[in-house]
Amino acid sequence: MKKLLLAMAAILVTVQVSHPDQHPPRLVSPEGDGPHLRVVGEVETVFDWSKDSCGPGHFADLPVRAFRDADDVVHLIISHTETRRMSGPDLSRLSVPCDVIMRSTQDPDPARFAFKEWIGAVYSEDGKTVHALVHNEFQGNAVGQAACTSRDYFKCWYNSVTYTRSTDGGATFTRPITPPDHLVASIPHRYQPDAGIFGVFSPSNIIAHDGQYYAYVKAQVPPDGAQHVCLIRTDQLDDPRAWRFRSVLGFDGQFIDPFRDTEASTFLAQCDPISLPEIAQMYESITWNTVLKKFVLVGTSSDPRREPNLFGFYYAFSDDLVTWEHRKPLLEVRLPWRVSDPNVPVYMYPTLIDADSPSRNFETTGASMHLYFTRLNTGQSGLDRDLVRVRVDVVP
Repeated sequence: MKKLLLAMAAILVTVQVSHPDQHPPRLVSPEGDGPHLRVVGEVETVFDWSKDSCGPGHFADLPVRAFRDADDVVHLIISHTETRRMSGPDLSRLSVPCDVIMRSTQDPDPARFAFKEWIGAVYSEDGKTVHALVHNEFQGNAVGQAACTSRDYFKCWYNSVTYTRSTDGGATFTRPITPPDHLVASIPHRYQPDAGIFGVFSPSNIIAHDGQYYAYVKAQVPPDGAQHVCLIRTDQLDDPRAWRFRSVLGFDGQFIDPFRDTEASTFLAQCDPISLPEIAQMYESITWNTVLKKFVLVGTSSDPRREPNLFGFYYAFSDDLVTWEHRKPLLEVRLPWRVSDPNVPVYMYPTLIDADSPSRNFETTGASMHLYFTRLNTGQSGLDRDLVRVRVDVVP
């Protein structure tokens, strides 16, 4: 299997130090005497779009996810509307096959929840069956004037999270459950043209804990577009309707299909914020750290209570996934919504991965790990986007 995989690879990539841009990420000095994370070393390029891409849209457009298959081959999911992967014996020696492991359905009916689709999270118990949560965007501007009078991408963006699965170790993902029954999470509001960006977005990686599987999602709800992070869990990865969200009473919240479940209360079907003052809208990566004996959340944020207020990638600690300590800055970077020039390099999609994690799904981190993120070399206006990483150490 390993020989076959490497033989079919189009490109073999060895992680190397990247060429610094004019305004590279800036290290943040740790604060206080408590345990913290510290960035060390230089930024390395994992996937160079100009050399490694198999097409214009081949880049990491969500946080990357990693798992080991049944033959101990490591796969790194490079997710976009056509999702591909990098594969190899370890995370520093990855090949780039050009085969697409999942294509978007592009069903123009928003009630089907199957338009532009990104694999957002993967989880496998045996390395053969791989369950996945999908970030699904209904883009009304791409459907026609009836679906979006303004033809404005942001005004007609309606998001949901759905389910898909692979039974061949991640080589291909199919939809075993016919849409819209594959729906995992949605806001309890139907799509409205030109209403604004609404929905449930971008699942974190999945982590197992106390006999359950957990993930975070971000919700943006009408009428004002307020954003917050929700914690969801299930004990049945193959059943999209088995996911429940954390409410003030516990994990009793159930998402509805707003196009079919008309009897449900809008209030009860809207997931509640988790530690909003402490983590804000951080959701991208969750791991259990074996040194700190705590969960570590990493995401994109700022902190108005800081002086100066740094924008970039932050982290937070928790004992139970529900109550979080106040977030701390890890790496100061330029964020797309913080620059006036749309062509300057910006950074998105942070996630922590420890290459030495004993977990098949890289759910744990130890004393040293890597922060992976996407560098948009020509800003939001360009497709030249590299996957990079930098080493992070635990200071206990």
